[in-house]
Amino acid sequence: MIIFISGGVRSGKSSLAEQCAQKIAEAGDSLHYIATAVRTDEEMEARIIHHQQQRKYDRWQTWEQPYDLDQIIPIFSNRHIVLLDCLTNLWANELFRDDRWHIEEKAPRIVQQIKKLGDQAKACIVVSNEIFYDGIPHEQGTYAYMHGLGLLHQHIVAFSDVAILMRYGLPIVKKGRWPCGAE
Repeated sequence: MIIFISGGVRSGKSSLAEQCAQKIAEAGDSLHYIATAVRTDEEMEARIIHHQQQRKYDRWQTWEQPYDLDQIIPIFSNRHIVLLDCLTNLWANELFRDDRWHIEEKAPRIVQQIKKLGDQAKACIVVSNEIFYDGIPHEQGTYAYMHGLGLLHQHIVAFSDVAILMRYGLPIVKKGRWPCGAE
């Protein structure tokens, strides 16, 4: 099962994803958190610490994997609930890690990795940000990033079982049936 959760900054999507993973997990299942953020500045460091504190007393195993998901995919099986937080960081890390901004090469690779992760794990929950409310940017790097992220969202939602848009802390089901409690 693949669950895609997107929303604006501070919309509650990560908390919802964590709660959902815990509700899906049964006895014998393990919870895995793929953290894609890179510690770049004090603000990002604070956000990473905040997310770690939220999971501090739970039974999460964290994997710091800012790119190359295929390196850890073989670890997971049908007894694992995997939360990937977040696709927006993963995409930026992959797109800008070299001087080649080849969306048509890099985006399909990420799509296939997430699809494989969803096929191997009991559940894969993918968190991403909605950043498309302010129009189309003119700067080449930002345009390439947003264009690629939009493609990723479309492709991942197409094969996801559930797609959720978080608004004001409320989950709005856009596709499928919400498996994690009241809708």
